[in-house]
Amino acid sequence: MSRIKSGAQAREAPDVRIGEAGFCALDLETTGLSSFSRMVEVGAVRFKVGEEGECFQTLVDPGCSIPHGARRVHGITDEMVSGAPRAQEVLEQLLEFASGCVLLAHNARYDVSIMTTELVRAGMDLPPNEVLCTIKVSKRFLPRMPNYRLQTVAGLLEIDPGGFHRALSDAVAAKQIFEKAVTAERGWEERNLSHLLEQCSSARMGTNIDVDARVPSELEEVRRSISEAIDCGARMTILYGAGARGSWPTQVKPLCVFSVKSGHYLEASCKDGLTRSFRLDRIARIISIELGE
Repeated sequence: MSRIKSGAQAREAPDVRIGEAGFCALDLETTGLSSFSRMVEVGAVRFKVGEEGECFQTLVDPGCSIPHGARRVHGITDEMVSGAPRAQEVLEQLLEFASGCVLLAHNARYDVSIMTTELVRAGMDLPPNEVLCTIKVSKRFLPRMPNYRLQTVAGLLEIDPGGFHRALSDAVAAKQIFEKAVTAERGWEERNLSHLLEQCSSARMGTNIDVDARVPSELEEVRRSISEAIDCGARMTILYGAGARGSWPTQVKPLCVFSVKSGHYLEASCKDGLTRSFRLDRIARIISIELGE
């Protein structure tokens, strides 16, 4: 079991002007929607506001097959990542590239959660970088947009990164959105980075996380069934849900169990090919376990 405790200790924000600060816009393409999904591509741009900057891009071998649902989004196939570097090597390169920079991403909480999990898997230390979310930056400086999806904001700002849903093009779009949003405010050159971080910072890497955590004893029956399915490579149908919507049958292929803070989750591959997380306390019962062919 691997545990990393939160590195989000309160620290005094850097007393440097926005125009003098170094930023690194990044984007990750992954195997699914869960924070425990694997990286398949990383793109990043290191820059100062108003400068073109330097780019970093690489495919990543996730060590597993890329589900159809994810391939349909970003177009990255198993053949494309065959022979690519694994996550640990890529993370080492990325963190060196972004050293001393404020990280920023569109919906940064998701990218941070993926990076945190990959760092935990690799047994690596969490970086000290501050994190900004360009969704929050856009809402702060570019209000009254119909929505704040990356493509919507980029389109309204006449930003064309040469495509979307690939890591480097999305990182370039995030960079340009950030620059246009920040410089839209009069006197931005005189503002300190600390002011921006107070308003638009996102989740830091290092929320309490256990990889392959032991299921609590009160869920012993669920634990046994999940373990059996994982050991056999089987699919299982669970009765899942809570609250007003009730419960419904869901077919999944269990991959692992993990905990975040006090919550315990099942990471599983779903029928649409995407990886999702399910709260264990919302699994009413295991309906069946179906062995694969």
